[in-house]
Amino acid sequence: MLSANQLECVRGERRLFSGLDFKVEPGTLLAVRGVNGSGKTSLLRMMCGLLTPAAGRLCWNDCDIGEAGEDYRSQLIYLGHLNGLKDELNATENLRLSLRVARSEEHTSELQSP
Repeated sequence: MLSANQLECVRGERRLFSGLDFKVEPGTLLAVRGVNGSGKTSLLRMMCGLLTPAAGRLCWNDCDIGEAGEDYRSQLIYLGHLNGLKDELNATENLRLSLRVARSEEHTSELQSP
């Protein structure tokens, strides 16, 4: 079972959602709907462990997904709306670009921390 408790997402200066609670039991589906910019993709990225919630917890089988580690991640398949690869770059160049972007986002979030 995957559950969220008081989940909050903040991107930049904007709170996309807060106080989000849900449970997804085995064999069930979770439909995520909302207007453009409401945090749908951010929520899915949180559920995959790719984005850290500003507040709250995501748990898999009553264990925080960060603590569950590979046991949790081995059960996931995440396919975003775009693959994020640049056709004009080779594999190494795509990896380097992704690393630069990740470092930039990490630095930005550090600067915005209280």
